Amino acid sequence: MLLNSSLLILQLFLMGTFWDFYQYPFLNLMVPFIALINIFFFVFWVFKLKWPLFLFIFSLLIGFNEWGKLYKLPNNAIPVSSGIKVMSFNVRLFNRYQWSDASDIPESIERFIKSEDPDLVCLQEYSKVSSPKFKNYPYQYIRPSKRNRQNGLCILSKYKLFNRNFLEFENSNNCAVYADIFYKKDTVRVYNVHLESLSINLEDTLFTQHHSQKFVKRIQGVIDKQYGQVDQFLSADQKNPHPSIVCTDLNNNAFSQSYERLKSDRFDAFIASGDGLGATYKLAYFPFRIDFIFTDSNFNIINFTTHDFDLSDHKPISALLEWK
Repeated sequence: MLLNSSLLILQLFLMGTFWDFYQYPFLNLMVPFIALINIFFFVFWVFKLKWPLFLFIFSLLIGFNEWGKLYKLPNNAIPVSSGIKVMSFNVRLFNRYQWSDASDIPESIERFIKSEDPDLVCLQEYSKVSSPKFKNYPYQYIRPSKRNRQNGLCILSKYKLFNRNFLEFENSNNCAVYADIFYKKDTVRVYNVHLESLSINLEDTLFTQHHSQKFVKRIQGVIDKQYGQVDQFLSADQKNPHPSIVCTDLNNNAFSQSYERLKSDRFDAFIASGDGLGATYKLAYFPFRIDFIFTDSNFNIINFTTHDFDLSDHKPISALLEWK
């Protein structure tokens, strides 16, 4: 019971229920795993019919709003409004280096996007060499990373793109791009942001002193680099006079400081209208939500979908937005 109580308290702190708690960013990354352990404890106490089951219920009530970052109850409402549909998808270079045995991944991704028919598509880990043409999108902004010309970002649009520009992150293969569109007689800025990757592999999960120290040190270094990249983004965004939509592969979860600072006063489309875990990536086989769509308050978020699509290591996400 002491272990259960300690983990519940730790989870509440790491989720930011009482105040922002970022002293140990590796632990913030592990919130979904800690939550799963606490759920197992709850189920155990339910079967035992023991009073500690109320510890979980009490913690759930206290941290109910923060649980919404992790899990949303199914939303069965049918969208009745039309609007602008936005998709974000890390396409893993369209399988250029053959991580998957499937031979038609670029074509399958193109068919999927065509069937979903979003108005705007932000692609991360875009490879111009392997990419299909996306002929349904007459306006395209493609920008490779300056350090690695094979890995870049792309914005596909059915609206004409203006004021296109690029943010090069320091000492990184990652970057950000943005462009403006005219939508309902106003200008909207669309950001596509790809933060530094955590690059976790199975060897990192070995619980030896050597591996654990090396792992935590490396993760801390990556997270520090993410902080710097968010600072670069926020500095550029201060000059933006327009309402914005931010699509991002954050490479971190919703309990991180990177998430809180990048989100700022925007709305997380998943929290507004998603359901389930919304997981977009498996980190050491554990599902995490690391891909996001943020919007300004000028938009109503009508619908959000995490697509069950397995031709990349990420799942695509989309949101239907309506101008207020």
